[in-house]
Amino acid sequence: MLFLNRLFFIFLAVVFFSGNFAYSAQSWVESTPKANANYKYYVGRGEADSEKAAFDQAVKDAYDQAARENFPAEYSYQADIYQTETSSYLTERTVFSGISVRFDGFEKEDEYIQKTDEGYNVKLLYRFSKKAIAKEKERLKNAMDTSKKRSMSVLGNKADAQKGILVVETDPVDGAAVYIDGERYGQTPMTLYGALSTGRHTLRIDHPQYQTVTEKIITVPGKKVAVKKTLIPAFATISVTTEPVDADVYLDGRPVGTAPLTYARIPVGSEVTVSFRHPETERMSIPLTLKKNEKRPMNIVLPEKSAKVSFFSFPKAAEIYIDKRLVGSTPLKDYPLARGSHNYTLEKEGYESVSGSFSVKGGESLNQTVELKALSKIQTVGSKEQKNTVPGNIDKYHRYEEIPPPKKHLALTPSSNPEDVLLSAMNWSYPSNFIRARVSYKKRDQGGTTFFIFLSFDMDDYQKLFVQPLKRALKNVADGSGRETEKLECFYDEEKEGQVKCAIRPLKNVSDKILIKSSSITHGFFSDKADFDSFTLMTPYDGRREKVKPYEKRSLILSIYDRSGKKHTISNGDLYIEKFTTDKNRNVIFMPSFKDGYENLVLAAQATDFEPSDISRVIIRLTEGKPADNPYPPYRKRKER
Repeated sequence: MLFLNRLFFIFLAVVFFSGNFAYSAQSWVESTPKANANYKYYVGRGEADSEKAAFDQAVKDAYDQAARENFPAEYSYQADIYQTETSSYLTERTVFSGISVRFDGFEKEDEYIQKTDEGYNVKLLYRFSKKAIAKEKERLKNAMDTSKKRSMSVLGNKADAQKGILVVETDPVDGAAVYIDGERYGQTPMTLYGALSTGRHTLRIDHPQYQTVTEKIITVPGKKVAVKKTLIPAFATISVTTEPVDADVYLDGRPVGTAPLTYARIPVGSEVTVSFRHPETERMSIPLTLKKNEKRPMNIVLPEKSAKVSFFSFPKAAEIYIDKRLVGSTPLKDYPLARGSHNYTLEKEGYESVSGSFSVKGGESLNQTVELKALSKIQTVGSKEQKNTVPGNIDKYHRYEEIPPPKKHLALTPSSNPEDVLLSAMNWSYPSNFIRARVSYKKRDQGGTTFFIFLSFDMDDYQKLFVQPLKRALKNVADGSGRETEKLECFYDEEKEGQVKCAIRPLKNVSDKILIKSSSITHGFFSDKADFDSFTLMTPYDGRREKVKPYEKRSLILSIYDRSGKKHTISNGDLYIEKFTTDKNRNVIFMPSFKDGYENLVLAAQATDFEPSDISRVIIRLTEGKPADNPYPPYRKRKER
């Protein structure tokens, strides 16, 4: 019995301390934390049938609390009194106006969401930087201090007052342009003596930061017509897409939605800050100054937070390949890499290789531990029945692995002009995204092994990872775009039997035209009618294009592992890829090709000391591209057949 009582006491203690711990972990749910030296804290609360509605209420409640405590708004009612064409009575309209506050440094710290029988209960914890509060108060004070005493401008002679008087005033600002019947008379506040004929007139009041007002007025001799207008702020529109998607968008620190979105209430005429936040990327802020009714597209690529992975193995000193790229040996600690899914392989001489995959989020750290098994028997991969291999095809008899260079993405800023976009594309190492290398091998009659290396372009990846992103970038800055069919002149290079080289005819009488090869080559009688996407740019050409090297130099490395697990390098040579061509008219043609052939290339290598049965693994690796000058002679005349 005593033993049972002790168990019950322990159970109560665990429940009590667990409850206290849970309460302290989210004590802000019950009471708002006190301000400290750096921050003030606010808890927004919302209750509604749906989670989204409750969340929106909580956000608004938090901002309202911060505004009331730190920026007591000054509100006023303004009355517009004037006579219109449709009514002989004075018309009065009441407009509500207030002061706009920026919430830079107002950040969400935590959230509490509870589902109840009635709906959802949401509480959000925000912190507000005291430095940001002081800075905003100073900005508002300066904005109020700069208001000038109203000085009425007078046009005409007061002696002509009997012909009629027109008074035009605007709030909350002066300086709006006044147009009467299409003619500009001045700016508000303004008094006009005897300048208008009796009867109907069209009055237009225009200010770059406020909506245009148009009214029909009637002037009568000997009477005063007073038009007092409270101007309504004008706005611009932004259309936002982000990569990755679902980034939160903020305007001057205030949340406005989640990308992709269109937001049509951007204040005009003064600088605002649009910020982007995503849990797996770094934060980004972009200052904007937009004009009235402007529509600005914003395609934002957010810089990823680097994830980290650590590898350990038993035994240690194993080579680590991540996404088929050698990154080091075990133990490897905190290796940075992009968020997403990755493949890995660990290799050590005398041990079986181990492969697997993992997925990480931006900013996440991951540990991987691998146990390697010693090779216990001879591994053979050749087939006695095999008579031949077909270069370039996947060889079902032999095991080989391709290690391509890492993919490269086109990096642009939202403010890039046409020349910047073009230069980024010319410098872009885009062949990394779609170049493929394969290998097959067979026994030599004289002994040893012959390897056939087949290089080609993956046309699906070519479209997805080169043509499409470059088209999207150019469409934002191009003056014109379309699709064209150009005749490519192709010929066989007798010095390189079986290789075909193609060239586009030089463009004539065209400047700043961009062509992107958008379909695969189909050779026929030494010509090909190929599809190109075309773009016409108007660029501030300054000669920087001439400094961009049109070729990339890469290393092509063929390695094997013998039956004992030892690694041998069979071939290590240079490979040149042409990324683009230019002509004297400043046109740029993107049509990637190998130095010795347009869309494919076959190379051969030999290992006289190894039979196919001696080989346990074959690896073909392409390194990253480095900019290179034209490896061709300045001019090589093609040979007639």
